[in-house]
Amino acid sequence: MNNRKTHYVFYLIILFSCLKYNPSHAQNNRSAAEKIYQKALVAFDEQQYDKCIPLLEKCIQTDSNFIDPVLTLFQINLDLKKYTVAIPLYNKAIQLDAMVSFPYFIKQAAAFASIGDYTKAKDLILGNLNNEKMTADLKAKALNFLTTCNYAIAHPSNDEISIHNLGDSINTAAPEYFPYFSSKDSVLFFMRKLNIRREDFYTSTLTTNGFTKAKLLEDSINFADKKGSVSFLPDMQTLYFAADYPEKGYGRYDIYKSIKVGTHWTTPKNLGHNVNNDYWDSAPSISPDGNALYFSSNRPGGLGGIDLYVAFKNEKGGWEEAMNLGPQINTSGDEQTPFIHADNNSLYFSSTGWPGYGGADFFVAHQKIDGNWTTPLNLGYPINTFDNEGSIAVASNGVDAYIASDRSDSRGGLDIYKVTLSKATRANKKFFLKGLIKDATTKKTITAIVNLVDPADQSSFTKIEVDSSGQFIFALPYIDSVGISITSSFHEDANTTITSASFDKDNISKQEFYLSAIKKQFTQTFKNVLFASDAARLLPGSEKELNELVAYLIAQPTATILIEGHTDNTGDANKNKILSLSRAKSIAQFLMEHKILAQRITTIGYGDTKPIASNDTEQGRQQNRRTSFTISIPK
Repeated sequence: MNNRKTHYVFYLIILFSCLKYNPSHAQNNRSAAEKIYQKALVAFDEQQYDKCIPLLEKCIQTDSNFIDPVLTLFQINLDLKKYTVAIPLYNKAIQLDAMVSFPYFIKQAAAFASIGDYTKAKDLILGNLNNEKMTADLKAKALNFLTTCNYAIAHPSNDEISIHNLGDSINTAAPEYFPYFSSKDSVLFFMRKLNIRREDFYTSTLTTNGFTKAKLLEDSINFADKKGSVSFLPDMQTLYFAADYPEKGYGRYDIYKSIKVGTHWTTPKNLGHNVNNDYWDSAPSISPDGNALYFSSNRPGGLGGIDLYVAFKNEKGGWEEAMNLGPQINTSGDEQTPFIHADNNSLYFSSTGWPGYGGADFFVAHQKIDGNWTTPLNLGYPINTFDNEGSIAVASNGVDAYIASDRSDSRGGLDIYKVTLSKATRANKKFFLKGLIKDATTKKTITAIVNLVDPADQSSFTKIEVDSSGQFIFALPYIDSVGISITSSFHEDANTTITSASFDKDNISKQEFYLSAIKKQFTQTFKNVLFASDAARLLPGSEKELNELVAYLIAQPTATILIEGHTDNTGDANKNKILSLSRAKSIAQFLMEHKILAQRITTIGYGDTKPIASNDTEQGRQQNRRTSFTISIPK
């Protein structure tokens, strides 16, 4: 009995030994696993991960010693940003074959860094740094990675920072990037890449319930297949953007300008060779005063692959030749996606050259009084991560920002996120004064000139001309109060003072101004109503001032007008009188053609009988050659 038991135990040992070490059995498993692995590779090449992953898992089950599917599955989970799944797969690969798995230690360190554990990433690098299998290229990457880990460990996560995905109303399986947020209208603009060729602008409005479902911006600026980021002037009526228009551009991407007319945008206009060149020019950001344009370019002569440039507007309204921002901003790496804040002082951008957490990080630099820039400051973790950050736009409050980033919770590639900046990286707070100017009687909007003045001494420090929409907006630094002075043709002036208490939680103050028409008799001389030499024909350019007069007369239906023509004393007096009357009648004809009744208009020609200056000088004679009008409004 004992002999029989001993024999049985011995048999089991031999059996299991054969199963474990039988070359034929292992070979059969490997052959089956390799067939499965080949199918998995086909799915992998086609990026059909939903088919590839189950095949790889089956492959590992079939032959647990087959390292190739383990490393492939490790790589796929890295690509899918499933770092916690990827990390144990590398550990398994090391157990199977340390020599084959060794070069992947950099990827394993990247997995640790991607979940914010830079200490484990550093330990892994140090543990492999002196491996005899280390190549010079791999060692250079490891040492560079070590520098990143040291920076990240010295600059841990900042509790002042918050970040969250904007969700399904904005983000989709397609990449979303280049955000721009308008505090004026609470509208988010961004780019969505629908396929390898097509990029389009989308918009969404911020409501009390969050952002509305993003809609395609249906306008001419979406005409080109490939476009870049957008940037607006504060009034949201002037747009700068990058696009690839083969027939209009100098290079692969150029920067264009479009103006809003009604509800549509004008045909995009190339900014010209002082801004654009034969290379790639993109990511424009216009300063709030419209006088400086920041952008990215890979043109020759820079400090790195892609640098930041600025172009300034000259006194004639054209753009001077763009200048490289220099080593205060640019590095031997890539600097991209500039965003100049509403404070016109804080420049945000992405960079691979300044110290950071891994790929391209976001930075901010502030312009000093002397025009130089402060050393760029990293926006910190977790805004910046081990991966590449895309583009950024900072709200007017200087606290909130919108970024494009590819993270583990993204819907697909780049998504738009809202972040709260740390105190050290915030822009200066801006206050937006939005106004609407109307005629007090008709309640229709009118043209005007708005001056901002210091309440202390009434000195004007900035002014803008308001068009017939009656709308204006100022971006202001923090001040206790600001005076507003409004003038408009044929209206009484309006003056008021706005205090900081007038601004809401979003730092916006909305004001409406109703200007009363002048209710008395007054006389004015036309400044820009011009005639052909020795004739009564109106010259081009006269319409603007005459249209203002028409608008006033329509707004004041009881007003009457006397139009007077005057000449100097050169030539025949009778001919001068006839010419002066003809010119007065030409103006009257213009008014009647624009629906001003004839019975409201009187014309007279005085010739040279009522000079206002000496006819002995050319300057005096020029002053005497004039047309004027007198408005009378019954009380």
